Amino acid sequence: IKSKSKQLTKQEHLHLHLHLSKAKDTIASQSQQNRSLSISHFQFSNQELKKMKFIVASFALVYTTTFTASASSDTCSNLDHAYPNDIPWVNYQDEDYIFTRQKYNSVCVDSNGRKFEYGAIQGVYTPIDEAGGGCSTVCVEGTSVDAARGCNQRPPSDRLVGFQYDCESATCKCLYEAGTLGNQYSKCFDDMNTSNQGTGQVSGTRPQQGETCYVLEIQSTNPPPPPTPPAPVGTSICTYAPDYDCYKTGHPECCSEDDGANCPYLTICDNHAEGESGFDYCTYAPDYQCYNTSDGQPSCCSEHGGSLMNCPQTQPPCDGPSQPQPQYMKYLRSNTNR
Repeated sequence: IKSKSKQLTKQEHLHLHLHLSKAKDTIASQSQQNRSLSISHFQFSNQELKKMKFIVASFALVYTTTFTASASSDTCSNLDHAYPNDIPWVNYQDEDYIFTRQKYNSVCVDSNGRKFEYGAIQGVYTPIDEAGGGCSTVCVEGTSVDAARGCNQRPPSDRLVGFQYDCESATCKCLYEAGTLGNQYSKCFDDMNTSNQGTGQVSGTRPQQGETCYVLEIQSTNPPPPPTPPAPVGTSICTYAPDYDCYKTGHPECCSEDDGANCPYLTICDNHAEGESGFDYCTYAPDYQCYNTSDGQPSCCSEHGGSLMNCPQTQPPCDGPSQPQPQYMKYLRSNTNR
């Protein structure tokens, strides 16, 4: 601009200054009368108009370029601000899309070290961690101008594996498994690269200055309820699942009295085959000739707590003279030899 200004003579500068002053007065006058001002009021020569346009245009271009470059450089040099880790989850079709930053200055690769194909979306400026914005949203849901640009169908979201962000160029690269992108999606992106062959999920990174890799994890917003736990089998011997291998009724006899309140800590099986006897004399066949009890066993066997708690280790002697035997005695069989 300075070099161009020097080409004007001193007289031309004075002439230009006078015309600009006239233009200022004319604008003020026309504004009061609510009328528009035509460029013809300036009465500049064609050569003067060309010089003015060049000077103004050059100044605007230099100012804009300098300001934008300075702002972009300052923003992107702060890595934590340019590439934040706390990216808001994106809820899409009843699923949560969760992106996690990997190493700075890196690209995403699969388990074989291969990069992923991508669709690039430009014009995504920092900060990228605002809800409803950033690469996470545009890669999952698309942009607000998709329909206007002719993007009526986006790639399947379950093939998306992450994204890479380039702050300097304000570009998001939405990463997909190999074979996902095709011509039918070309209008959804500013650029596409389908030459990369990465498959599966992102498993690592490779150094590349200027970009940063973000890995995607997808989880259901409404996960299915956990399986119903099996019905409880009880908390005591009387509420456990029936054990017919040990007990005649599936539970100890003590469970039939007071809901098992008096059952001992250990109980003895009472389900024995014919000809067998238990390892406790209280489980032997009744002996009415020896014991004057209703069950033909020592009296300690029927006391609360059972034989383990009440009976001696040695079988008690007979009670005395036998009592008259009941008529059903002929149906009983002893499993001992006496």
